Amino acid sequence: MQVGTITRAADLLRITQPAVSRLIAALEQTIGYRLFKRQKGRLLATPEAHALLDFVDKSFIGIEKVAQAAADIRLFKKGALQIASMPAIALGFLPRVVSRFASERPGINVSIQIRSSQKVMDLIASQQFDIGLAAVRGTHPAITIEPLLRTNMVCIVPENHRLASNQVITPKDLEHEVFISLGEEWGTRHMVDSAFALAGISSRLTIVDTQLSEAACAFVRQGFGVSLVEPICAAESLGRGLVARPFEPPIAYEYSLLYPCHRPRSRLTEAFVNNLKEALIENPLIGL
Repeated sequence: MQVGTITRAADLLRITQPAVSRLIAALEQTIGYRLFKRQKGRLLATPEAHALLDFVDKSFIGIEKVAQAAADIRLFKKGALQIASMPAIALGFLPRVVSRFASERPGINVSIQIRSSQKVMDLIASQQFDIGLAAVRGTHPAITIEPLLRTNMVCIVPENHRLASNQVITPKDLEHEVFISLGEEWGTRHMVDSAFALAGISSRLTIVDTQLSEAACAFVRQGFGVSLVEPICAAESLGRGLVARPFEPPIAYEYSLLYPCHRPRSRLTEAFVNNLKEALIENPLIGL
């Protein structure tokens, strides 16, 4: 019906003319009515054949849409990415990474839930999220935990502070400084306290105790005190009234990738993680 004759149909299908005739006869027998009538040596399509062709055309359009959708998924033009992240990454660094990632793949949808590291673990364990970013260690029966970055905490001070010119800052340097301390639930809190205790510093003045490193950075930008925070968060405040310096003795900090154990990783997730790692290399404080 598309090309007009059995000869052309045979050429299109790369089969013989008798084979085309046999296919037509078999189809007519299967469906129970005539599709073509022979008139003056030509085959003419019946009204029933035209009705069937309309349905077949619509079916092929549907198949083409499936093929296009498959291609779009392959090329990251379709898909969804659900991320759960700790605030230290999600409030500055992550939006920049996601914006660049999504702008190159305009057909995808990205959802970000910002929670504490423990809550991120709970969300990933629910198997409803593709990836989590948190400061956690150990194991979990429903989560695969992989190291993303091992680094050290940095000391942040106002840019006009007397310690801003130091190459390295030690506990002794902070003996009489107003100290913005991170909350007790931070895994590094006891290491920070131990560093000061081992240095014999007992007169450290802590006025503010906060659960968010972003809040600590904000206090330091206001010139209210100094703090020790993880470097990804500190990097977001560089050049905005704050400087960051290495702290000795080093206090290790580890960011982790969390994946649901019972949910296969998508190609979109793998591509995003690659972009995330590339962006970390650009961070000016990584390696301090």
